[in-house]
Amino acid sequence: MLETSRHQKILLLSLGFFMLLLLMAVFHENGILNAYYSEQNQIKMKQENEILQAKNEKLKLEVKALKSDPYEIEKIAREKLSLIKPGDQVYHIVQTKNPLPPQK
Repeated sequence: MLETSRHQKILLLSLGFFMLLLLMAVFHENGILNAYYSEQNQIKMKQENEILQAKNEKLKLEVKALKSDPYEIEKIAREKLSLIKPGDQVYHIVQTKNPLPPQK
């Protein structure tokens, strides 16, 4: 009987130690759960990096066009600075706050 009780204590202590190791492996700061969150964060950052690289390439092409293409410079001057060539007519479209309903 004394031997059975001793085996039960050893078994319970071993089981408790195993559970403690399992909890530490999952929830410790260097555990599985933290590694999973870090991996997900890394994937998200890689995606954001790819988007930023694509935007950067687009801006590089835009800068190159502005340095070498006179038509691109003219387009920017017309659109953003509202410049016109001699002889051009400019129409400003003004939208009213309360548009009239369509006539039947």
